[in-house]
Amino acid sequence: MALSRQPSYFSERGFSVLHASGPRSAQPHHPHFHAEYLICLQLRGTEACHVTGKLHHFSPGDLVLINPLQVHTGNTQNSDEVEYLGLYIDPELLTEVAHELAPKSRHQPEFTAVQVASDPTVSRGFAALLDRFRHPDDGGERETLVHSLLGHVLRHYSNLLQPRLLPTTRVHNRAISRAVAYLRDRDLGDRSRLDLDELAAVAGLSKYHFLRQFRAVVGMTPGAYVRTLKLCHAANLLRKSPTSIAAVARTVGFSDHASFTRAFSRHVGMTPSSYKCLHR
Repeated sequence: MALSRQPSYFSERGFSVLHASGPRSAQPHHPHFHAEYLICLQLRGTEACHVTGKLHHFSPGDLVLINPLQVHTGNTQNSDEVEYLGLYIDPELLTEVAHELAPKSRHQPEFTAVQVASDPTVSRGFAALLDRFRHPDDGGERETLVHSLLGHVLRHYSNLLQPRLLPTTRVHNRAISRAVAYLRDRDLGDRSRLDLDELAAVAGLSKYHFLRQFRAVVGMTPGAYVRTLKLCHAANLLRKSPTSIAAVARTVGFSDHASFTRAFSRHVGMTPSSYKCLHR
Protein backbone atom coordinates (compact mmCIF):
# COMPACT_ATOMS: atom_id res chain seq x y z
CA MET A 1 0.00 0.00 0.00
CA ALA A 2 1.75 3.17 -1.17
CA LEU A 3 1.07 5.95 1.33
CA SER A 4 2.09 9.55 1.80
CA ARG A 5 4.28 10.16 4.84
CA GLN A 6 2.22 13.21 5.77
CA PRO A 7 -1.04 13.01 7.74
CA SER A 8 -4.04 13.13 5.41
CA TYR A 9 -7.73 13.70 6.08
CA PHE A 10 -10.47 13.07 3.51
CA SER A 11 -14.20 13.53 3.94
CA GLU A 12 -17.43 12.80 2.09
CA ARG A 13 -21.11 12.39 2.89
CA GLY A 14 -21.42 10.24 5.97
CA PHE A 15 -17.78 9.28 6.43
CA SER A 16 -14.19 10.51 6.64
CA VAL A 17 -10.77 8.88 6.40
CA LEU A 18 -7.67 9.76 8.41
CA HIS A 19 -4.19 8.53 7.51
CA ALA A 20 -1.79 9.30 10.37
CA SER A 21 1.94 8.65 10.45
CA GLY A 22 5.13 10.30 11.67
CA PRO A 23 5.01 13.15 14.22
CA ARG A 24 1.22 13.41 14.31
CA SER A 25 0.62 9.74 14.98
CA ALA A 26 3.34 9.76 17.67
CA GLN A 27 1.25 12.05 19.87
CA PRO A 28 -0.53 10.10 22.64
CA HIS A 29 -4.31 10.60 22.71
CA HIS A 30 -5.77 10.95 26.18
CA PRO A 31 -9.14 9.32 26.99
CA HIS A 32 -11.78 10.56 24.57
CA PHE A 33 -14.61 9.32 22.34
CA HIS A 34 -16.41 10.21 19.11
CA ALA A 35 -20.03 10.30 18.01
CA GLU A 36 -19.10 8.22 14.96
CA TYR A 37 -18.23 4.57 14.55
CA LEU A 38 -14.49 4.06 14.01
CA ILE A 39 -12.88 1.33 11.93
CA CYS A 40 -9.09 1.56 12.16
CA LEU A 41 -6.40 -0.46 10.38
CA GLN A 42 -2.95 -0.61 12.00
CA LEU A 43 -0.32 -0.29 9.28
CA ARG A 44 2.97 0.03 11.13
CA GLY A 45 4.24 -0.16 14.70
CA THR A 46 2.75 -1.65 17.83
CA GLU A 47 0.25 0.65 19.52
CA ALA A 48 -0.94 0.42 23.11
CA CYS A 49 -4.44 1.81 23.69
CA HIS A 50 -7.03 1.63 26.44
CA VAL A 51 -10.56 0.91 25.21
CA THR A 52 -13.31 1.20 27.85
CA GLY A 53 -10.68 0.89 30.55
CA LYS A 54 -8.93 -2.22 29.17
CA LEU A 55 -5.42 -2.13 27.66
CA HIS A 56 -4.99 -3.51 24.12
CA HIS A 57 -1.85 -3.88 22.02
CA PHE A 58 -2.39 -3.50 18.28
CA SER A 59 0.09 -4.86 15.74
CA PRO A 60 0.42 -4.23 11.98
CA GLY A 61 -2.57 -5.71 10.17
CA ASP A 62 -4.87 -5.56 13.20
CA LEU A 63 -8.35 -4.15 12.81
CA VAL A 64 -9.65 -1.90 15.62
CA LEU A 65 -13.41 -1.36 16.04
CA ILE A 66 -14.76 1.43 18.25
CA ASN A 67 -18.45 2.15 18.83
CA PRO A 68 -19.89 5.66 19.20
CA LEU A 69 -19.23 7.21 22.64
CA GLN A 70 -16.79 4.39 23.52
CA VAL A 71 -13.93 5.82 25.58
CA HIS A 72 -10.46 5.04 24.23
CA THR A 73 -6.91 6.34 24.21
CA GLY A 74 -4.32 6.27 21.43
CA ASN A 75 -0.60 5.48 21.30
CA THR A 76 -0.28 5.38 25.08
CA GLN A 77 3.46 4.61 24.83
CA ASN A 78 4.13 7.65 22.60
CA SER A 79 5.77 5.56 19.85
CA ASP A 80 6.90 7.42 16.72
CA GLU A 81 6.68 4.21 14.68
CA VAL A 82 2.89 4.15 14.60
CA GLU A 83 0.96 4.45 11.34
CA TYR A 84 -2.73 3.77 10.81
CA LEU A 85 -5.80 4.42 8.68
CA GLY A 86 -9.05 5.37 10.41
CA LEU A 87 -12.52 5.34 8.84
CA TYR A 88 -15.09 7.42 10.76
CA ILE A 89 -18.69 6.52 9.98
CA ASP A 90 -21.74 8.64 10.84
CA PRO A 91 -24.40 6.52 12.60
CA GLU A 92 -26.92 7.48 9.90
CA LEU A 93 -24.75 5.95 7.16
CA LEU A 94 -24.13 2.80 9.17
CA THR A 95 -27.89 2.47 9.74
CA GLU A 96 -28.44 2.83 6.00
CA VAL A 97 -25.98 0.02 5.20
CA ALA A 98 -27.36 -2.14 8.04
CA HIS A 99 -30.88 -1.80 6.60
CA GLU A 100 -29.61 -2.96 3.21
CA LEU A 101 -28.17 -6.09 4.84
CA ALA A 102 -31.05 -6.80 7.23
CA PRO A 103 -34.20 -4.94 6.13
CA LYS A 104 -36.30 -6.40 8.96
CA SER A 105 -33.88 -5.46 11.74
CA ARG A 106 -35.00 -2.60 13.97
CA HIS A 107 -32.00 -2.26 16.32
CA GLN A 108 -28.92 -0.09 15.86
CA PRO A 109 -26.02 -2.53 15.46
CA GLU A 110 -22.82 -2.18 17.46
CA PHE A 111 -19.40 -3.79 17.15
CA THR A 112 -18.91 -6.87 19.32
CA ALA A 113 -15.09 -6.98 19.09
CA VAL A 114 -12.47 -4.33 19.75
CA GLN A 115 -9.52 -6.10 18.12
CA VAL A 116 -9.49 -8.40 15.10
CA ALA A 117 -6.41 -10.08 13.68
CA SER A 118 -5.54 -9.54 10.03
CA ASP A 119 -8.55 -9.34 7.70
CA PRO A 120 -7.42 -9.23 4.04
CA THR A 121 -10.83 -8.01 2.85
CA VAL A 122 -10.62 -4.93 5.09
CA SER A 123 -6.99 -4.27 4.15
CA ARG A 124 -7.82 -4.37 0.44
CA GLY A 125 -10.87 -2.17 0.99
CA PHE A 126 -8.84 0.49 2.81
CA ALA A 127 -6.14 0.45 0.12
CA ALA A 128 -8.73 0.89 -2.64
CA LEU A 129 -10.54 3.63 -0.72
CA LEU A 130 -7.38 5.64 -0.14
CA ASP A 131 -6.45 5.30 -3.80
CA ARG A 132 -9.88 6.56 -4.87
CA PHE A 133 -9.56 9.61 -2.62
CA ARG A 134 -6.53 10.59 -4.63
CA HIS A 135 -8.73 10.72 -7.77
CA PRO A 136 -11.28 13.52 -7.18
CA ASP A 137 -13.67 12.43 -9.93
CA ASP A 138 -14.47 9.07 -8.35
CA GLY A 139 -16.84 10.09 -5.56
CA GLY A 140 -19.44 7.47 -6.46
CA GLU A 141 -16.87 4.71 -6.39
CA ARG A 142 -15.63 5.83 -2.96
CA GLU A 143 -19.15 5.58 -1.57
CA THR A 144 -19.54 2.11 -3.07
CA LEU A 145 -16.25 1.02 -1.50
CA VAL A 146 -17.30 2.31 1.93
CA HIS A 147 -20.68 0.54 1.69
CA SER A 148 -18.92 -2.70 0.77
CA LEU A 149 -16.38 -2.34 3.59
CA LEU A 150 -19.09 -1.53 6.12
CA GLY A 151 -21.19 -4.47 4.96
CA HIS A 152 -18.29 -6.85 5.54
CA VAL A 153 -17.55 -5.47 9.01
CA LEU A 154 -21.22 -5.50 10.05
CA ARG A 155 -21.71 -9.10 8.92
CA HIS A 156 -18.63 -10.41 10.72
CA TYR A 157 -17.96 -8.16 13.73
CA SER A 158 -21.27 -6.69 14.88
CA ASN A 159 -24.55 -7.83 16.42
CA LEU A 160 -26.61 -6.87 13.34
CA LEU A 161 -27.43 -10.46 12.44
CA GLN A 162 -27.22 -11.75 16.04
CA PRO A 163 -28.86 -9.07 18.22
CA ARG A 164 -28.20 -10.98 21.45
CA LEU A 165 -24.43 -10.61 21.10
CA LEU A 166 -23.24 -7.97 23.58
CA PRO A 167 -21.51 -4.87 22.19
CA THR A 168 -18.12 -3.83 23.53
CA THR A 169 -19.72 -0.64 24.94
CA ARG A 170 -21.98 -2.53 27.34
CA VAL A 171 -21.62 -1.06 30.85
CA HIS A 172 -22.02 -4.03 33.18
CA ASN A 173 -22.03 -1.89 36.33
CA ARG A 174 -25.68 -0.86 36.82
CA ALA A 175 -24.87 2.08 39.10
CA ILE A 176 -22.44 3.59 36.61
CA SER A 177 -24.79 2.79 33.74
CA ARG A 178 -27.47 4.97 35.40
CA ALA A 179 -24.98 7.81 35.79
CA VAL A 180 -23.87 7.57 32.15
CA ALA A 181 -27.49 7.68 30.96
CA TYR A 182 -28.08 10.72 33.19
CA LEU A 183 -25.08 12.55 31.69
CA ARG A 184 -26.14 11.76 28.14
CA ASP A 185 -29.57 13.27 28.83
CA ARG A 186 -28.05 16.44 30.31
CA ASP A 187 -28.52 19.74 28.47
CA LEU A 188 -25.30 20.17 26.46
CA GLY A 189 -25.65 23.93 26.63
CA ASP A 190 -25.65 23.94 30.43
CA ARG A 191 -22.70 25.98 31.72
CA SER A 192 -23.29 25.23 35.39
CA ARG A 193 -20.77 23.21 37.36
CA LEU A 194 -21.44 19.46 37.33
CA ASP A 195 -23.00 18.46 40.67
CA LEU A 196 -21.06 15.35 41.66
CA ASP A 197 -23.16 14.79 44.79
CA GLU A 198 -26.30 14.68 42.64
CA LEU A 199 -24.63 12.37 40.14
CA ALA A 200 -23.43 10.03 42.88
CA ALA A 201 -26.99 9.96 44.24
CA VAL A 202 -28.27 8.92 40.79
CA ALA A 203 -25.81 6.03 40.91
CA GLY A 204 -26.72 5.23 44.50
CA LEU A 205 -23.11 5.46 45.70
CA SER A 206 -21.04 7.68 47.97
CA LYS A 207 -19.26 10.43 46.05
CA TYR A 208 -15.78 9.00 46.62
CA HIS A 209 -16.79 5.47 45.65
CA PHE A 210 -18.76 6.77 42.66
CA LEU A 211 -15.83 8.78 41.25
CA ARG A 212 -13.48 5.82 41.59
CA GLN A 213 -15.98 3.42 39.99
CA PHE A 214 -16.89 5.80 37.18
CA ARG A 215 -13.28 6.28 36.13
CA ALA A 216 -12.53 2.56 36.33
CA VAL A 217 -15.61 1.50 34.34
CA VAL A 218 -15.93 4.34 31.81
CA GLY A 219 -12.27 5.31 31.39
CA MET A 220 -12.51 9.03 32.24
CA THR A 221 -13.91 11.34 34.89
CA PRO A 222 -17.56 12.53 34.78
CA GLY A 223 -16.41 16.09 34.03
CA ALA A 224 -14.26 14.97 31.11
CA TYR A 225 -17.14 12.80 29.87
CA VAL A 226 -19.51 15.79 29.78
CA ARG A 227 -16.94 18.01 28.03
CA THR A 228 -16.38 15.33 25.40
CA LEU A 229 -20.13 14.94 24.83
CA LYS A 230 -20.29 18.67 24.15
CA LEU A 231 -17.40 18.53 21.67
CA CYS A 232 -18.89 15.52 19.89
CA HIS A 233 -22.15 17.40 19.45
CA ALA A 234 -20.22 20.44 18.22
CA ALA A 235 -18.40 18.30 15.63
CA ASN A 236 -21.71 16.87 14.47
CA LEU A 237 -23.15 20.37 13.99
CA LEU A 238 -20.06 21.55 12.11
CA ARG A 239 -20.25 18.53 9.79
CA LYS A 240 -23.95 18.63 9.03
CA SER A 241 -25.36 22.13 9.49
CA PRO A 242 -24.69 25.65 8.19
CA THR A 243 -24.59 26.96 11.77
CA SER A 244 -21.76 29.41 12.41
CA ILE A 245 -18.84 28.38 14.62
CA ALA A 246 -19.77 31.04 17.19
CA ALA A 247 -23.34 29.70 17.36
CA VAL A 248 -22.08 26.13 17.70
CA ALA A 249 -19.84 27.21 20.58
CA ARG A 250 -22.80 28.80 22.37
CA THR A 251 -24.99 25.75 21.73
CA VAL A 252 -22.58 23.49 23.60
CA GLY A 253 -22.03 25.88 26.48
CA PHE A 254 -18.79 27.72 25.63
CA SER A 255 -18.79 31.40 26.55
CA ASP A 256 -16.26 32.53 23.94
CA HIS A 257 -14.83 31.52 20.57
CA ALA A 258 -11.24 31.20 21.80
CA SER A 259 -11.93 28.66 24.56
CA PHE A 260 -14.11 26.62 22.21
CA THR A 261 -11.40 26.61 19.52
CA ARG A 262 -8.77 25.42 22.02
CA ALA A 263 -10.97 22.63 23.37
CA PHE A 264 -12.15 21.53 19.91
CA SER A 265 -8.61 21.50 18.51
CA ARG A 266 -7.41 19.29 21.35
CA HIS A 267 -10.33 16.91 20.77
CA VAL A 268 -10.30 16.66 16.96
CA GLY A 269 -6.75 17.64 16.05
CA MET A 270 -7.74 20.67 13.96
CA THR A 271 -9.54 23.98 14.44
CA PRO A 272 -13.33 24.23 14.09
CA SER A 273 -12.94 26.30 10.91
CA SER A 274 -10.62 23.73 9.29
CA TYR A 275 -12.95 20.91 10.33
CA LYS A 276 -16.02 22.68 8.93
CA CYS A 277 -14.20 23.42 5.68
CA LEU A 278 -13.18 19.77 5.20
CA HIS A 279 -16.79 18.63 5.61
CA ARG A 280 -18.38 21.02 3.13
